[in-house]
This record gives sequence, structure tokens and C-alpha cells, in this order.
Amino acid sequence: MKKLSILLIAVIALGSCFQLKAQQLFHSTQYMTNEFAYNPAVAGSYDHFLSQLSFRKQWAGLDGAPTTFAATIHGNLARSKAVGLGMILYSDVTGPTRRVGANIAYAYQIPIADKTTLGLGIAADLMQHSIMYSDLVLAQDLDPSILAGDSGKFGFDANFGVYLNGPNYWAGFSANQLMGSKFDFVGGVDNFVNARHFFATAGYELAVSERIDIIPGVLGKFVAANSPQFELNLRAEYTDNYWLGLSYRTEDALAVILGLRLDNGFNLAYSYDITTSAINTVSNGTHEITLGYNFNIFGDAEPVVSPREY
Repeated sequence: MKKLSILLIAVIALGSCFQLKAQQLFHSTQYMTNEFAYNPAVAGSYDHFLSQLSFRKQWAGLDGAPTTFAATIHGNLARSKAVGLGMILYSDVTGPTRRVGANIAYAYQIPIADKTTLGLGIAADLMQHSIMYSDLVLAQDLDPSILAGDSGKFGFDANFGVYLNGPNYWAGFSANQLMGSKFDFVGGVDNFVNARHFFATAGYELAVSERIDIIPGVLGKFVAANSPQFELNLRAEYTDNYWLGLSYRTEDALAVILGLRLDNGFNLAYSYDITTSAINTVSNGTHEITLGYNFNIFGDAEPVVSPREY
């Protein structure tokens, strides 16, 4: 039984540390298109609703590598653009570990200047961490009564964020998993603990001609007991309908991102990460695809094209 406990603790650690820098929260190369996934204060910061479905296959070709599905929607519920609500549904699978959850966010948008708002947001996150014992391949037989079934534990956590949204710039900060919820899988011990994650982001839209905009952005990720990780993003847009981007994630990958925005509200994006770490010897890179739809709930509202949405 002692050997089993050590094994399961190692499996749980794998689930929390398999992604670079021990980031437990699901990752997205296309972070500039959906900052709401990291920051609840983004909810309601636009004049319309944004909805997205995304699929990410990390380190293709490597068995047990992270696979993520996420559905997000957020927008403002008042013509005054004061109250924002949003929801995230997600599934994140890494090897024999699974994390599924639902995140409900509320934000209040405060006007501070012409076309500039400061959002304050909170979110409640209900999640289930699971270990699929049936997926384990063991070197020796252990307790069959435990390995016969899978194990899932429910938990609750909370997020907080601030978001400054201007006509051609933005900046935000968020703190996720503030409660540090604990999950007991083996022997009455808290084998898994939600680590606190901190995100800082900023960007600017620069018009270089009537048809072309250049949009640089940066995202910083900070997790306790790990080195900070940064993502640098540069995107070029043509007529607000087509764009091409490059992204660099420190100590991990260089990515190419393509995007298309249609006049009927639909949008599509695809990114491919070229792994630069040692994992590139066993990985064929990372694929991510996102389908989005933007819509108004007020018939006379005018959609606003923004560098942070498709």
C-alpha cells in the first residue's frame, strides 16, 4: 500500500507539472483573442457578446500529452456597459489525470475616460480532478480493489482580476485559484493542491496604414515556486478581416497564428507551436483551433472591432 501511495502521488504530480512551469490551468497560444479565459474582469468590456469554442492538442505525437477543450462566453447585460457576466466550461486531460470544470464570472465596468473602462471581476470555479486508474500501466500488480475504479474529487476555488480597456490599448492583472483548494486522493493526505496563478497582460494597437494594423502584446505567468514565463505576441491585421501573428513562449515554443473574421460575426483561428524545449525530440508540435461567434443582445448596438477579439 505504501508503494501504491507513492505511485499515485507521483501520478498526481505528473498531472500538475506536465505542462511547462507547472501551470495547472489550461493553456492557450491564442491568449490575445480570449483574455477572459485568464481574467474575469474582461467580462462585459466590449459592446457585444463574445463566444468561442477551442480545441488544443499539445505536443502531438507524445502519448499522454495535454488535450484541452474549452467553451467561453461573456458580454455586458446593460446598455450602460456596467455589468458583465461570463462562463467558461473546460476539460483538460494529461495522461491518466483529468480536470473538468465550470467557471462563472461577474465584472463591473467603471468608465474612467472617453472610451476607456476599468473592469473589476470575480469568478467562482467548480472543478473535478480525476485519476483514471484504468489508464495506468503498472510494472507489478498492486491492490486490485483500488485499481478497479477511477477516482474523482470535487472542489471549489475563486479568481479575481482587474482590466483596463482603452480604444487602442489594454492592460490587466488576475489572480486565479486564490483559495488553494486541496484534494485528497490517497490515505487521508492532501495529495493535490491548487497552486495560485497570477497573470499580467498588456498590448497596443498601432495603425500603420488605412488597411494594416500592427498589434504587439505580452502575457506574464507567475506560479509559486516556479520561474516566471512570458509570451510575446506580434500580430498584423489587414482590413480587420485577416491577420497573421507570431508568438514566442520563453523556454517552450515559437508559434505561428492565422485568423479570419467574417462580417456575419463568425471567426476562425488556427495556431501551430514549434516546440523549442527538449520535448521537441518526441513531439510533432502543438495544434490549436478556435471557432468564435460575436453577437449583440441589443438590436441597435454597433459591434466594435477590437484587437482583442475575432
